[in-house]
Amino acid sequence: MNNNNEALELICATANSLFPELNVRLNEVSHPTEAFLTKVLIHYLRSFGFRMEPPYNIENEAKDTSREKRQFLSKLCRQVERIVQISFPGKMFTYMDIIEPTAKKTSSTLDVLFNYRCFYKMHKKEVLSPVVEQHKERQFLIAAITSKRNELEQSKQRAAQIKVDIGKAQASIARLHEQLPKAEAELHDQSRILRQKQAEFAQQEEQLAEITNQVQQFKQLLVQDSEVADVEAQNAQIVARIKSCKEEMAKQEELYKERRVEIETNQLLNDEIEKTMQILPPEVLDEYKEQLKLKERMEKKHGAVLSKHQGFLAVREKQKQQVELCEKELKALKLQYEQDALGPKQKLAEQEAEINQQTESVEKLELDKIRLQNHIDEEQRTAEHIKLVFTKLVGERTL
Repeated sequence: MNNNNEALELICATANSLFPELNVRLNEVSHPTEAFLTKVLIHYLRSFGFRMEPPYNIENEAKDTSREKRQFLSKLCRQVERIVQISFPGKMFTYMDIIEPTAKKTSSTLDVLFNYRCFYKMHKKEVLSPVVEQHKERQFLIAAITSKRNELEQSKQRAAQIKVDIGKAQASIARLHEQLPKAEAELHDQSRILRQKQAEFAQQEEQLAEITNQVQQFKQLLVQDSEVADVEAQNAQIVARIKSCKEEMAKQEELYKERRVEIETNQLLNDEIEKTMQILPPEVLDEYKEQLKLKERMEKKHGAVLSKHQGFLAVREKQKQQVELCEKELKALKLQYEQDALGPKQKLAEQEAEINQQTESVEKLELDKIRLQNHIDEEQRTAEHIKLVFTKLVGERTL
């Protein structure tokens, strides 16, 4: 009896050291109940990491015969029996040992469970490390197998897709083989057209160069604005000289008229004097002789003035000729300037219009050339792609 009490006290002490929150008493072990045993076993299994959540209130003393309770207690019995059989393979723990516990069965079961828990705590690292490593290895292998399965499935899908693509590629190759002669014929035609366009473009470039040279020549022949200003200044100077010459001629004409009037007056006086000499006395004749001498002197003076006037008339006539010559030169210069200015402008406008037309034609030819070159490049790329696919297919069939 004393040995039995000592064993029960040892179980209580072990339980309280392992699970202080349970506060196991001796009378609970010596007179176990379903609620007590269920609470101890739940705490025990939770210490190993099991999720044990009872679907009913284990503190309730009323009898509960629900299906959920029976299923929970059955699961609890299986877990406890597995742990007990680790130490004692032949030892059993049944559903009846929970709902109708006895002191002997309960104490022996708790003794085994608590001893295993102490052993587990002492040798946790030595026992669990290999298990954890094997578990990790198992998880790694499971993950590797899953990954390989996924890769295999993806490979199967890719293989199926490749088969479909091969079928489409074969159909495309057959279609492209049918279209290849037509494409080659179009390429030949496009190449011929391209050569024609290139020849036309070269001809247009030569014409453009010729027109550019002509424009440069016309620009050189065209009178510059600075030269026009110089010609206008010279014309203004010539006009001013002509005007001054005309004014000087007008003054000389007035002087000539005055001298002519004086000469006519002197001639009339001479005639009157000759008439009066026949009827005048000697005194008057003497006076007349003196008048003749005065007349001679006056005639000498008149001759000098007349020669001077004739020289002036010659100078005036020469100046008049110079003025007329200057006017003719001025008119000729104006006419020549107008012709020189009008002709190059018209020619330059025509040349510029022709240059614009040629430039537009050249731009159109450039655009046609670019489009044609792009089309040729695309056809070449298509032909190269067809040859590459055909070569791959021939190589696969050979293999």
